[in-house]
Formats: sequence, structure tokens, C-alpha cells
Amino acid sequence: MKTDIKTFLTQLAESQSQMLTVLHKKQAILVKPEKDALPMIAAEEEKVLGRMQAMLDRREELLTTARLRNVPCDSIEQLCGHFFPNNFEIQKVLAETRHRTQQISLLAYTNWTMSRKSLIHVSQILELLETRGQGKTTYQPQPKSDRANGSFVDRVA
Repeated sequence: MKTDIKTFLTQLAESQSQMLTVLHKKQAILVKPEKDALPMIAAEEEKVLGRMQAMLDRREELLTTARLRNVPCDSIEQLCGHFFPNNFEIQKVLAETRHRTQQISLLAYTNWTMSRKSLIHVSQILELLETRGQGKTTYQPQPKSDRANGSFVDRVA
């Protein structure tokens, strides 16, 4: 079981590093868009997401195996604490894993926010094209009474 846990941690570190690389590439594409770059990074992202899902499945297998052996654990950290007490090398790997997890979350959220803002920007451009720049737009502050006749941004799908 110890070997399985060490192998899992190594594979998890590799998967997380790959995910960070893909998310950094995606962020660069969102900042400076290229015509064919986003579909290419999407395929790469799907591949890494599949690997991350496999890691989640493997995590669950390890925890289930440990429970069947009467090892009380709800997380890989607890499992490592049971099988590797006072092992500073494993503790360092776990800390690095937590740090990479936080980086992935922050980068994924940043990319999501950038994507959402881009969609709003496109919506505003479409609205300007629709109104030919005449009249009030829905993205400028307006009195409440004028908001009832808003366009793309205000419409409920």
C-alpha cells in the first residue's frame, strides 16, 4: 500500500503540473487571442482533465482499500499520516500538492472570469451593431424606468 500511495502522489504531481501548464497557455491565449489557438488548447485541456479524473478515481480506490483494511481515513493526507508518520519527505510532497491545487483553482477562476468578461464585451459590441450606435445602451447607467427596454445584456434567455 505504501508503494501505491507514493506512486499516486508522483502521478498526481505530474498531472497537476500538466494542468498548470495548460491553464497558463489558455490564459495567454485569452489575453492575446489567436484564431486557431483556443480549439487546440481545448483538446489539450480535455486530455489533462481526463488524467485528473483518473487521479480522482485512483484516490477513491486507495481510500476504499485502506478502509477495507480498517485504516480510518477520509483523505490522502490522513492516509499518508497513517502509513508515513513523521516522514518529512511525504509531508513536503503533500504541501506542494496543496499549493498546486490552490494555484490550479486560482488560475482556473481567473481564466473563467476573463472568458465571462470577453462574452460581455462581445455582447456589447453586438448591441452597438444592432443599434448602429444610436440610443442608449444597456451597459451604461440609466434610470430604472429606462431599463425596461434594454437589449442583449438585460434580456432573460
